[in-house]
Amino acid sequence: MKKILLSAIAIISIAQVATASNSLTEALQNGTYSTKARVFYFDRSFDKDGVDDAQALTAGGIMKYVSGDYMGLKIGLAYYGSHRLGGLYSREEGKGTSILGRNGEDLNFLGEAYLEYKTGNTMIKVGRQQLATPLMQNHDLRILPSVYEAAILRNTDLSNTMLEVGFVQAYTGFTSKDNDFLDMNKKWGEDGLAYISFKNSSIENLSIRGQYIAAISDEDKAGNPISVEDYKYLDAKYSLNNIGTKSYIKAQFGGNAYSDGDDSTLMGVKAGTTIGMFDLAILYDQITDNSFKAVESGPMYSDWQQGYGNYEASTAFGGQIIAHPMAGLSMKLGYVDVSADEGNVRDDFSEMNIDIKYKIDGISKVRVRYSLKDQTDESDREDRDDFRIIYYINF
Repeated sequence: MKKILLSAIAIISIAQVATASNSLTEALQNGTYSTKARVFYFDRSFDKDGVDDAQALTAGGIMKYVSGDYMGLKIGLAYYGSHRLGGLYSREEGKGTSILGRNGEDLNFLGEAYLEYKTGNTMIKVGRQQLATPLMQNHDLRILPSVYEAAILRNTDLSNTMLEVGFVQAYTGFTSKDNDFLDMNKKWGEDGLAYISFKNSSIENLSIRGQYIAAISDEDKAGNPISVEDYKYLDAKYSLNNIGTKSYIKAQFGGNAYSDGDDSTLMGVKAGTTIGMFDLAILYDQITDNSFKAVESGPMYSDWQQGYGNYEASTAFGGQIIAHPMAGLSMKLGYVDVSADEGNVRDDFSEMNIDIKYKIDGISKVRVRYSLKDQTDESDREDRDDFRIIYYINF
Protein backbone atom coordinates (compact mmCIF):
# COMPACT_ATOMS: atom_id res chain seq x y z
CA MET A 1 0.00 0.00 0.00
CA LYS A 2 2.75 2.43 0.94
CA LYS A 3 4.60 1.72 -2.35
CA ILE A 4 1.43 2.49 -4.29
CA LEU A 5 0.95 5.74 -2.36
CA LEU A 6 4.52 6.88 -2.90
CA SER A 7 4.39 5.92 -6.59
CA ALA A 8 1.16 7.88 -7.08
CA ILE A 9 2.65 10.97 -5.47
CA ALA A 10 5.73 10.69 -7.68
CA ILE A 11 3.68 10.24 -10.89
CA ILE A 12 1.42 13.21 -10.12
CA SER A 13 4.41 15.38 -9.33
CA ILE A 14 6.26 14.46 -12.53
CA ALA A 15 3.15 15.13 -14.60
CA GLN A 16 2.72 18.56 -13.04
CA VAL A 17 6.36 19.42 -13.61
CA ALA A 18 6.21 18.41 -17.28
CA THR A 19 3.40 20.86 -18.03
CA ALA A 20 5.38 24.02 -17.32
CA SER A 21 9.13 23.55 -17.68
CA ASN A 22 9.85 27.29 -17.73
CA SER A 23 8.23 27.80 -14.34
CA LEU A 24 10.13 24.80 -13.00
CA THR A 25 13.40 26.29 -14.22
CA GLU A 26 12.62 29.50 -12.38
CA ALA A 27 11.78 27.58 -9.22
CA LEU A 28 15.11 25.77 -9.37
CA GLN A 29 17.01 28.98 -10.04
CA ASN A 30 15.29 30.71 -7.12
CA GLY A 31 16.22 27.99 -4.66
CA THR A 32 18.19 28.65 -1.50
CA TYR A 33 21.46 27.18 -0.24
CA SER A 34 22.42 26.87 3.41
CA THR A 35 25.35 25.49 5.36
CA LYS A 36 25.36 24.26 8.95
CA ALA A 37 29.03 23.55 9.61
CA ARG A 38 30.74 22.35 12.79
CA VAL A 39 34.15 21.57 14.13
CA PHE A 40 33.77 18.96 16.87
CA TYR A 41 36.25 17.67 19.45
CA PHE A 42 35.07 14.71 21.51
CA ASP A 43 36.86 12.95 24.38
CA ARG A 44 35.31 10.29 26.62
CA SER A 45 37.51 8.52 29.16
CA PHE A 46 36.61 5.38 31.10
CA ASP A 47 37.65 4.45 34.62
CA LYS A 48 38.22 0.79 33.88
CA ASP A 49 41.34 -1.18 33.03
CA GLY A 50 41.41 -2.35 29.45
CA VAL A 51 38.85 0.16 28.20
CA ASP A 52 40.50 2.71 25.89
CA ASP A 53 39.38 6.33 25.74
CA ALA A 54 37.29 7.44 22.76
CA GLN A 55 38.64 10.59 21.13
CA ALA A 56 38.29 12.34 17.78
CA LEU A 57 38.44 15.74 16.06
CA THR A 58 36.32 16.25 12.96
CA ALA A 59 34.80 18.93 10.76
CA GLY A 60 31.64 18.66 8.75
CA GLY A 61 27.94 19.33 8.84
CA ILE A 62 25.16 19.84 6.33
CA MET A 63 25.10 21.62 2.97
CA LYS A 64 21.50 21.93 1.80
CA TYR A 65 19.60 23.16 -1.26
CA VAL A 66 15.83 23.81 -1.27
CA SER A 67 14.16 24.79 -4.53
CA GLY A 68 11.77 27.69 -4.91
CA ASP A 69 8.04 27.05 -4.84
CA TYR A 70 6.50 25.49 -7.97
CA MET A 71 2.74 24.94 -7.80
CA GLY A 72 3.10 24.26 -4.09
CA LEU A 73 6.01 21.85 -4.62
CA LYS A 74 9.56 22.09 -3.32
CA ILE A 75 12.56 19.78 -3.62
CA GLY A 76 15.15 19.45 -0.86
CA LEU A 77 18.62 17.92 -1.13
CA ALA A 78 21.34 17.89 1.54
CA TYR A 79 24.85 16.48 1.84
CA TYR A 80 25.84 15.19 5.29
CA GLY A 81 29.49 14.77 6.21
CA SER A 82 32.02 14.41 9.04
CA HIS A 83 35.71 14.34 8.16
CA ARG A 84 38.82 13.84 10.24
CA LEU A 85 41.05 16.72 11.23
CA GLY A 86 44.63 16.46 12.51
CA GLY A 87 45.64 13.31 14.35
CA LEU A 88 43.73 13.49 17.65
CA TYR A 89 42.28 9.99 17.65
CA SER A 90 42.11 7.06 19.99
CA ARG A 91 40.21 3.78 20.25
CA GLU A 92 40.82 2.50 16.75
CA GLU A 93 41.09 5.95 15.17
CA GLY A 94 37.94 7.54 16.56
CA LYS A 95 35.59 4.59 16.86
CA GLY A 96 33.12 5.04 19.71
CA THR A 97 32.81 8.82 19.54
CA SER A 98 29.62 8.86 17.42
CA ILE A 99 31.08 11.70 15.31
CA LEU A 100 32.58 9.20 12.87
CA GLY A 101 31.37 5.88 11.52
CA ARG A 102 31.08 2.70 13.55
CA ASN A 103 34.59 1.70 12.50
CA GLY A 104 36.07 5.20 12.75
CA GLU A 105 35.58 6.06 9.08
CA ASP A 106 34.53 9.47 7.69
CA LEU A 107 30.81 10.05 7.19
CA ASN A 108 29.48 11.28 3.84
CA PHE A 109 26.09 10.58 2.30
CA LEU A 110 22.95 12.16 0.84
CA GLY A 111 21.15 12.83 4.11
CA GLU A 112 18.05 14.64 2.81
CA ALA A 113 16.25 14.10 -0.48
CA TYR A 114 12.57 14.94 -0.30
CA LEU A 115 9.57 16.31 -2.14
CA GLU A 116 7.40 18.72 -0.16
CA TYR A 117 3.93 19.90 -1.14
CA LYS A 118 1.94 22.62 0.63
CA THR A 119 -1.63 23.68 0.14
CA GLY A 120 -3.39 25.89 2.64
CA ASN A 121 -2.56 24.64 6.12
CA THR A 122 -1.53 21.17 4.97
CA MET A 123 1.96 19.96 4.17
CA ILE A 124 3.02 16.59 2.74
CA LYS A 125 6.68 15.59 2.77
CA VAL A 126 8.06 12.36 1.31
CA GLY A 127 11.65 11.10 1.30
CA ARG A 128 14.77 11.45 3.41
CA GLN A 129 14.16 14.08 6.07
CA GLN A 130 14.65 15.17 9.67
CA LEU A 131 11.75 14.64 12.06
CA ALA A 132 10.82 16.71 15.12
CA THR A 133 8.39 14.69 17.26
CA PRO A 134 8.77 13.81 20.96
CA LEU A 135 9.78 10.17 20.44
CA MET A 136 11.24 10.35 16.95
CA GLN A 137 13.51 13.34 16.42
CA ASN A 138 16.86 14.33 14.93
CA HIS A 139 18.85 13.84 18.17
CA ASP A 140 21.28 16.59 17.18
CA LEU A 141 23.87 16.00 19.91
CA ARG A 142 26.99 15.40 17.85
CA ILE A 143 28.20 16.64 14.48
CA LEU A 144 25.24 15.20 12.54
CA PRO A 145 21.56 14.63 13.36
CA SER A 146 19.60 11.44 12.80
CA VAL A 147 17.60 11.35 9.54
CA TYR A 148 14.64 9.24 8.41
CA GLU A 149 13.13 7.79 5.26
CA ALA A 150 9.54 8.80 5.88
CA ALA A 151 6.26 10.12 4.53
CA ILE A 152 4.47 12.67 6.73
CA LEU A 153 1.36 14.83 6.59
CA ARG A 154 1.05 17.90 8.83
CA ASN A 155 -2.03 20.09 9.27
CA THR A 156 -2.75 23.26 11.27
CA ASP A 157 -6.41 23.90 10.36
CA LEU A 158 -7.53 23.60 13.98
CA SER A 159 -6.87 26.73 16.01
CA ASN A 160 -3.61 26.60 18.03
CA THR A 161 -3.18 22.97 17.03
CA MET A 162 -0.70 21.02 14.92
CA LEU A 163 -1.51 17.46 13.87
CA GLU A 164 0.99 15.19 12.14
CA VAL A 165 0.76 11.61 10.90
CA GLY A 166 3.66 9.69 9.44
CA PHE A 167 5.10 6.46 8.19
CA VAL A 168 8.79 5.63 8.77
CA GLN A 169 10.66 2.76 7.16
CA ALA A 170 14.37 3.41 7.82
CA TYR A 171 16.84 5.83 9.40
CA THR A 172 20.53 6.59 9.84
CA GLY A 173 20.80 5.51 13.46
CA PHE A 174 22.02 7.52 16.43
CA THR A 175 23.73 10.72 15.15
CA SER A 176 23.98 9.24 11.64
CA LYS A 177 27.12 7.28 12.53
CA ASP A 178 25.88 4.38 10.41
CA ASN A 179 26.63 6.45 7.27
CA ASP A 180 23.57 4.98 5.56
CA PHE A 181 19.82 4.44 5.95
CA LEU A 182 19.14 1.24 7.87
CA ASP A 183 16.17 -1.08 7.52
CA MET A 184 15.12 -1.45 11.18
CA ASN A 185 13.28 -4.70 10.43
CA LYS A 186 14.21 -6.54 13.64
CA LYS A 187 13.22 -3.62 15.90
CA TRP A 188 10.33 -2.05 14.01
CA GLY A 189 8.91 -5.07 12.19
CA GLU A 190 8.83 -5.82 8.50
CA ASP A 191 6.54 -2.89 7.58
CA GLY A 192 8.05 -0.08 9.65
CA LEU A 193 6.32 2.32 12.04
CA ALA A 194 3.26 4.57 11.81
CA TYR A 195 2.63 7.52 14.15
CA ILE A 196 0.37 10.38 15.07
CA SER A 197 1.70 13.45 16.89
CA PHE A 198 0.13 16.70 18.03
CA LYS A 199 0.75 20.05 19.74
CA ASN A 200 -1.91 22.29 21.24
CA SER A 201 -1.89 25.66 23.02
CA SER A 202 -5.61 26.49 23.10
CA ILE A 203 -5.71 26.98 26.87
CA GLU A 204 -4.00 30.12 28.13
CA ASN A 205 -0.55 29.45 29.61
CA LEU A 206 -0.81 25.72 28.82
CA SER A 207 0.92 23.84 26.02
CA ILE A 208 0.42 20.12 25.42
CA ARG A 209 2.06 17.71 23.02
CA GLY A 210 1.92 13.97 22.50
CA GLN A 211 2.75 11.10 20.20
CA TYR A 212 1.67 7.53 19.61
CA ILE A 213 3.82 5.20 17.49
CA ALA A 214 2.86 1.66 16.52
CA ALA A 215 4.64 -1.08 14.64
CA ILE A 216 2.57 -1.85 11.57
CA SER A 217 3.56 -5.52 11.82
CA ASP A 218 4.39 -7.30 15.06
CA GLU A 219 6.86 -9.58 13.26
CA ASP A 220 10.12 -9.06 11.37
CA LYS A 221 10.73 -10.37 7.86
CA ALA A 222 11.80 -13.75 9.24
CA GLY A 223 8.53 -14.13 11.13
CA ASN A 224 10.03 -13.50 14.56
CA PRO A 225 8.04 -11.30 16.98
CA ILE A 226 9.48 -7.85 17.67
CA SER A 227 9.95 -6.79 21.27
CA VAL A 228 8.30 -3.33 21.44
CA GLU A 229 4.83 -3.07 19.92
CA ASP A 230 4.17 0.62 20.55
CA TYR A 231 5.52 3.88 22.01
CA LYS A 232 3.38 6.40 23.90
CA TYR A 233 4.14 9.89 25.17
CA LEU A 234 2.32 12.97 26.50
CA ASP A 235 3.66 16.09 28.19
CA ALA A 236 2.38 19.48 29.29
CA LYS A 237 3.84 22.81 30.36
CA TYR A 238 1.93 25.36 32.41
CA SER A 239 3.35 28.87 32.79
CA LEU A 240 2.86 30.30 36.30
CA ASN A 241 2.65 33.96 35.30
CA ASN A 242 1.57 35.11 38.78
CA ILE A 243 4.49 33.45 40.56
CA GLY A 244 7.97 34.89 40.15
CA THR A 245 9.57 35.36 36.72
CA LYS A 246 9.28 32.81 33.90
CA SER A 247 7.98 30.24 36.39
CA TYR A 248 6.55 26.99 35.07
CA ILE A 249 5.68 23.43 35.89
CA LYS A 250 5.97 20.52 33.47
CA ALA A 251 4.68 16.95 33.57
CA GLN A 252 5.33 13.97 31.33
CA PHE A 253 3.86 10.51 30.88
CA GLY A 254 4.86 7.69 28.54
CA GLY A 255 5.31 3.97 28.11
CA ASN A 256 5.54 0.96 25.84
CA ALA A 257 3.67 -2.26 25.18
CA TYR A 258 5.98 -5.29 25.06
CA SER A 259 5.16 -8.47 23.16
CA ASP A 260 6.75 -10.65 25.82
CA GLY A 261 7.12 -8.94 29.20
CA ASP A 262 5.61 -6.25 31.37
CA ASP A 263 4.66 -2.95 29.77
CA SER A 264 6.70 0.08 30.80
CA THR A 265 5.53 3.38 32.29
CA LEU A 266 7.31 6.73 32.52
CA MET A 267 6.17 9.58 34.79
CA GLY A 268 7.98 12.83 35.49
CA VAL A 269 7.64 16.41 36.71
CA LYS A 270 9.84 19.49 36.41
CA ALA A 271 9.45 22.96 37.91
CA GLY A 272 11.47 26.08 37.28
CA THR A 273 11.72 29.84 37.72
CA THR A 274 14.10 32.73 37.03
CA ILE A 275 15.77 34.84 39.70
CA GLY A 276 17.88 37.66 38.33
CA MET A 277 20.34 36.21 35.83
CA PHE A 278 19.72 32.62 37.03
CA ASP A 279 17.27 30.04 35.66
CA LEU A 280 16.56 27.39 38.31
CA ALA A 281 14.83 24.02 37.94
CA ILE A 282 14.25 20.79 39.85
CA LEU A 283 13.06 17.51 38.31
CA TYR A 284 11.85 14.00 39.00
CA ASP A 285 11.45 10.98 36.67
CA GLN A 286 10.36 7.43 37.33
CA ILE A 287 10.32 4.40 35.03
CA THR A 288 8.40 1.36 36.28
CA ASP A 289 8.01 -2.34 35.38
CA ASN A 290 10.16 -2.42 32.22
CA SER A 291 12.56 -0.28 30.17
CA PHE A 292 11.13 2.87 28.61
CA LYS A 293 11.84 3.11 24.88
CA ALA A 294 11.77 5.97 22.41
CA VAL A 295 12.50 5.44 18.72
CA GLU A 296 15.25 8.08 18.86
CA SER A 297 16.11 10.54 21.63
CA GLY A 298 13.95 10.11 24.70
CA PRO A 299 12.37 13.32 26.05
CA MET A 300 13.02 12.51 29.74
CA TYR A 301 13.86 15.49 31.94
CA SER A 302 16.63 13.49 33.63
CA ASP A 303 18.36 12.22 30.44
CA TRP A 304 21.46 14.43 30.19
CA GLN A 305 24.78 14.49 28.33
CA GLN A 306 25.76 10.85 28.93
CA GLY A 307 22.41 9.80 30.32
CA TYR A 308 20.83 6.42 30.70
CA GLY A 309 22.03 3.07 29.42
CA ASN A 310 18.92 0.94 28.97
CA TYR A 311 16.29 3.31 30.42
CA GLU A 312 15.63 0.61 33.00
CA ALA A 313 13.05 0.78 35.75
CA SER A 314 14.52 3.48 38.00
CA THR A 315 13.89 6.71 39.90
CA ALA A 316 15.68 10.00 39.23
CA PHE A 317 15.98 13.31 41.10
CA GLY A 318 17.91 16.32 39.86
CA GLY A 319 18.29 20.05 39.51
CA GLN A 320 20.03 22.68 37.41
CA ILE A 321 21.15 26.30 37.44
CA ILE A 322 21.68 28.29 34.25
CA ALA A 323 23.45 31.65 34.56
CA HIS A 324 23.30 34.43 31.95
CA PRO A 325 26.13 36.77 33.07
CA MET A 326 26.28 38.67 29.75
CA ALA A 327 24.59 38.87 26.37
CA GLY A 328 25.16 35.76 24.30
CA LEU A 329 26.60 33.70 27.18
CA SER A 330 24.87 30.96 29.18
CA MET A 331 26.45 28.65 31.75
CA LYS A 332 24.59 25.58 33.04
CA LEU A 333 25.42 23.42 36.04
CA GLY A 334 23.24 20.37 36.63
CA TYR A 335 23.13 17.23 38.74
CA VAL A 336 20.94 14.15 38.54
CA ASP A 337 20.85 10.98 40.64
CA VAL A 338 19.36 7.84 39.06
CA SER A 339 18.64 4.78 41.21
CA ALA A 340 17.85 1.51 39.44
CA ASP A 341 15.03 -0.66 40.80
CA GLU A 342 15.97 -3.99 42.35
CA GLY A 343 17.15 -6.45 39.72
CA ASN A 344 18.56 -3.77 37.40
CA VAL A 345 22.26 -2.85 37.27
CA ARG A 346 22.77 -0.46 34.35
CA ASP A 347 20.94 2.77 35.21
CA ASP A 348 22.34 3.21 38.71
CA PHE A 349 24.45 6.37 38.62
CA SER A 350 24.81 10.09 39.28
CA GLU A 351 25.77 12.64 36.63
CA MET A 352 27.15 16.15 36.93
CA ASN A 353 26.91 18.30 33.82
CA ILE A 354 28.47 21.65 32.79
CA ASP A 355 27.25 23.26 29.56
CA ILE A 356 28.61 26.64 28.40
CA LYS A 357 27.35 28.38 25.24
CA TYR A 358 28.65 31.63 23.75
CA LYS A 359 27.24 33.37 20.69
CA ILE A 360 30.17 34.97 18.85
CA ASP A 361 28.18 36.79 16.17
CA GLY A 362 25.12 36.39 13.96
CA ILE A 363 26.35 33.19 12.30
CA SER A 364 28.68 31.47 14.74
CA LYS A 365 28.83 30.22 18.31
CA VAL A 366 30.92 27.93 20.49
CA ARG A 367 29.81 25.35 23.05
CA VAL A 368 31.82 23.56 25.76
CA ARG A 369 30.28 20.58 27.53
CA TYR A 370 31.56 18.39 30.36
CA SER A 371 29.86 15.47 32.09
CA LEU A 372 31.10 13.32 34.97
CA LYS A 373 29.13 10.10 35.35
CA ASP A 374 29.62 8.08 38.53
CA GLN A 375 28.18 4.56 38.53
CA THR A 376 27.38 2.93 41.87
CA ASP A 377 29.22 -0.15 43.14
CA GLU A 378 26.21 -2.28 42.22
CA SER A 379 26.23 -1.10 38.59
CA ASP A 380 27.76 -3.20 35.80
CA ARG A 381 29.08 -0.06 34.06
CA GLU A 382 32.30 1.87 34.64
CA ASP A 383 32.64 5.52 35.68
CA ARG A 384 33.36 7.91 32.81
CA ASP A 385 33.85 11.56 31.97
CA ASP A 386 32.86 13.22 28.71
CA PHE A 387 34.33 16.45 27.28
CA ARG A 388 33.24 18.21 24.08
CA ILE A 389 34.08 21.44 22.30
CA ILE A 390 31.90 22.43 19.33
CA TYR A 391 32.24 25.41 17.02
CA TYR A 392 29.14 26.17 14.92
CA ILE A 393 28.85 28.37 11.85
CA ASN A 394 25.56 28.68 9.96
CA PHE A 395 24.98 30.66 6.78
